[in-house]
Amino acid sequence: MAKVLLLLPHLPQLMGAPYLGQQYVAASLLSRGHEVVCIDLAAVRWTGTVDDVVARAEAFAPDVVGYTLFTYNARAGYLLRDRLAHLNTIHVAGGSHTTVRPAEALQHGFDAAVVGEGERAMPLLVEAVAAGQWPTPVPGVQTAAGITPGGFLEELDTLPWPLLSYDCYDPTWYLERGLVVPGGLMTSRGCPAKCTFCANHVTGRTFRWRSEDDVLGEMRTLSERYGLRHFSFWDDAFTANRPRLRAFCAALRADPTLQGVTWSCITPANMASRPTLETMAAAGCVAINFGIESGDAGTLRSIAKGQQPSHVFDAVASARALGMSTVVNFMFGFPGETVAALGKTLAFMEALAAHTTWFNNRGVLVPFPGTPVYELNHRQFGFTDWWLDPRYLADEPNLWALDPREVQSWLAHDPSLDLDFFGYAPEVKEMIARCVRFKSDHNAAQVACLQASGTALARTALAS
Repeated sequence: MAKVLLLLPHLPQLMGAPYLGQQYVAASLLSRGHEVVCIDLAAVRWTGTVDDVVARAEAFAPDVVGYTLFTYNARAGYLLRDRLAHLNTIHVAGGSHTTVRPAEALQHGFDAAVVGEGERAMPLLVEAVAAGQWPTPVPGVQTAAGITPGGFLEELDTLPWPLLSYDCYDPTWYLERGLVVPGGLMTSRGCPAKCTFCANHVTGRTFRWRSEDDVLGEMRTLSERYGLRHFSFWDDAFTANRPRLRAFCAALRADPTLQGVTWSCITPANMASRPTLETMAAAGCVAINFGIESGDAGTLRSIAKGQQPSHVFDAVASARALGMSTVVNFMFGFPGETVAALGKTLAFMEALAAHTTWFNNRGVLVPFPGTPVYELNHRQFGFTDWWLDPRYLADEPNLWALDPREVQSWLAHDPSLDLDFFGYAPEVKEMIARCVRFKSDHNAAQVACLQASGTALARTALAS
């Protein structure tokens, strides 16, 4: 047995629940008998300091320390690794940023970088360390000696459920004291879409899914142990496989212990036809987060979104007519996007507003490494390796501590527009700002209505 410390370095925007990907890794390690401690420096109620992390790590004396790195916390992770350099341990970087920049992690002192999904790689690496066989080739892991190919996980039913990891986290760090609230469930991995801005590198484009028996078993356990009756599915493309979706909905409706539960999901709008939505609503789906991005057909083609505004309108309107809450995502500031194109997007948002519960807040394009948007533009516009520059990483206020109406005032402006990655012309910047304000104004009106009715759903504005 080995001792493993898993860290989530500080993020500019705080999180109300543990990161699901890290929970899967922790559960995989626990299921093989290892001792795991998780410290979440991005948690909304985390009040510790880096010195506290150092002291906890020294007391625990881990054999391996694993760091979950997003682009927004990569620099914080590198600095944290420096503070823990004196430990007699192996430092391992993982997560979405590491997957596309493994060499960068090694250059910043890490002994290994996990490329892709970590549930198989981390236990194998940890067991090599415990057996005194490190360094040794591990599938999906890059070291100074090179990378050993790993491939994607195909048998998702073999993964331990994240709830196994709940005791690894301090419940006082999160929104519900006394319970590590599940941050969501995953029923599939991979998205077949090829959007040029998408940074979904860890799970890739190959769509894989869990069996309905495995998913329903996890839901039943969460319901029985913790009283959960609503489930948020965080799949990138929940509706991508229609036969699988129909089988899941049928099995859920037939399960006597899950009668009356509700759920929400995320999907591109062109993967949600009216019959599909009807099937979902009948099985308890009460909210859908739609990826739309633009109301201009030319922009949609340029970002390889694979859908038309008419598809989008029909899907959102149908979901709303079926009684679902709708979260509608738009993005602004794609390279070459004109005032005219943005005007079409604004007009389209105005047309969709009557069918939209929430718009995603802000939405100015951020070029993440590994995406075509980044790789084709970073040299021309001078934002190479922007995540290593603290000027790009300013902390947000703790939005969870504010009244929802105060939150919307903060969200009426997008700091990413000030960063001006793509050198927008003044008239383009003004149109982007108008689009951001439109969404914020819509959401503020929704919050006011919900608060007037006394419902706690006003907090949903934070999650969109």
